[in-house]
Amino acid sequence: MANKIPFWMLPASWGLTGKSKLRAKAEYELTGIELKKELARIDIDNDIDAKVSDMDIDVEAGTMTQAQRDKEVAELKDEPWVEVKHMEVNPEDVKAGYMELDWNDQFVAMLMAQGYTGETDESVVNKWFNDICRTVLMQENADMDFGLQESNPDVINVRNKTDGIDD
Repeated sequence: MANKIPFWMLPASWGLTGKSKLRAKAEYELTGIELKKELARIDIDNDIDAKVSDMDIDVEAGTMTQAQRDKEVAELKDEPWVEVKHMEVNPEDVKAGYMELDWNDQFVAMLMAQGYTGETDESVVNKWFNDICRTVLMQENADMDFGLQESNPDVINVRNKTDGIDD
């Protein structure tokens, strides 16, 4: 690139304006992932969308994971975010295991606004997660009380909008 003539000196650039000029300049000066990011930014009119676009390209290029991207997007947009990072089950005792969660500060703030308290972020999230587990258990017990367990053994129901059932 050190031997290239500056873009503005190229006669082909003289008649270009606006986005056409920006695209031509990017294609002249950049390559690879930098070119992809710059071309995507040309049509974006705010910083958050530009950063999200950059992260999407990083995920596509393999320089960032989808989980990292999702968490950073939530941070940029100041939105709550939580994810199950890892789940481990003991093959010798399938009732024993654990889940590793990841979350952002906005998620903890949302939980606190809903009445969850604790000395640490971990204790707040743990109380929420315990409530989720209790809800699943209560649903399981309710299904058994109504004789639904045999006909529908799944705790989690999945509905496909194309199956003709309206919610």
